[in-house]
This record gives sequence, structure tokens and C-alpha cells, in this order.
Amino acid sequence: MRFIKAWLEAQENDEVHGTFLCNWNLTVEAHEAGKLLVYVDEQSQEVVAYQWGALVHPGILEVRNDMRGQGIGKALVAHRLAEAAEAGHDILRIQCTPRSSIPFWESMGFEVQKNGDVCMQNVYAFRLMPRTLVVPDEGERVQVIVEWYPEMRDWKPETPAERTQVIAGVREGGMIYLSERALCPNKVVGQDAVLRVTVDGEEWLCGKAKHERAANLGVEHCPNGFFLDFLWPEGLLAS
Repeated sequence: MRFIKAWLEAQENDEVHGTFLCNWNLTVEAHEAGKLLVYVDEQSQEVVAYQWGALVHPGILEVRNDMRGQGIGKALVAHRLAEAAEAGHDILRIQCTPRSSIPFWESMGFEVQKNGDVCMQNVYAFRLMPRTLVVPDEGERVQVIVEWYPEMRDWKPETPAERTQVIAGVREGGMIYLSERALCPNKVVGQDAVLRVTVDGEEWLCGKAKHERAANLGVEHCPNGFFLDFLWPEGLLAS
């Protein structure tokens, strides 16, 4: 850790853009918790980059200034993405600090999260982790459209969807099983997520994803958002 702190202090003194000595106490905490990922240069055997937060929640990714532009940051992120996939995480979320890091995160598959404020101080980005699901071999084939809107959809029906998934489904045994997981962050344009579900053109649900009616249909919470693997029509009748 002392080697990392040494180059962080040097970069702070040199006013290097995008260095995070100011968060050193959090970096130490991550190390003590066994959650600090480091990159060791093969030639010098020095730690030249680190990451904590695991991309599941905002953390830090930093590469020593003289080692930037060599793909080290991408290697660390790729490692974290593999970890997240193995752990079954559905929605990753990071903070784009400094803002000049936005193109990098976009190149790694992250999408800047809108919040409705063009002057937003903190910029966050998310990445959905697609998941293919097993469906019954037999049953009626249906088309399920899952649309996610900002909260204003409740009083402005003309509000366009921010995210749409067209998913093949199978109706069997009173359930509709989806061939892929429907995913959405818990905030859409900085507002509560509104979910609209249609089956073969018929609207089954339009309301906030966090409400009981959505849960009765099959919507579940996950870190940073919601997911939907199946539709349970009887659950709506109980709402």
C-alpha cells in the first residue's frame, strides 16, 4: 500500500488530472476488507493501478500517470466484469469522475445515467448484464414488450420510453416465462422507474416498478434496480 500512496502523493504534488489521494482512507478500507484489486507491472513488479467498488457501486479506478494509455484500466475493468458475471450481478453502477473518464466507461459498455439536470455535478453510469433464461419446451409462444419510463409517465402519457425490450416468452402452466431477463436501473432520468408490460399487444401493467402491483406480476429488486424473469397473471388478480 505504501507504494500506491507514494505515487498518489507524487501525482497530487504534480497536480495530475484525475488522481485520488483525497480518497486514500477509503482505499485503505477497501484493502483491509480484501476488496482492492491491483495491477502489477510485469517488468518493474510495481503496483501501477488499482480499483475498488467492484463496479457494483461507485468506487475508484486509477492508473499511475506514466502508465496510462496502455490498456491497464481496461484490463482491470474486464476482470471486474468477469467477477460480476460470475457473481450473478445484474446492474453495475459507477461514478464517472473526472468527467473526462466518460468516453472510457462508454467504451467498456457503460451508459451515462440521465438525471434530468443538465448541470449535474455527479455523473453516474450503469451497465446491464444480459442473461438468457431457460423456457419450457412446450407451451404457447408469446411476445412480451417491457418498457421502462421515468415517473412523469404517470401524468404525461406521451412520455417516451427510455428503454424497451422485446422478449420472446412461453405461456405454460399459468405463467409466462421470458427467454431473457428484463432489466432496468432503479432511477430513470433521475425519477422512479415506471414499468409497462404488454403481452401480444395487450397491456398487463403500467405503473411504478417499486409498487406492490409490479411485484405481484413478477418484478423483483436487485442491487441498483429491478429485474423480471416471468409474468404471473394470477398475481395481478390479487392486486
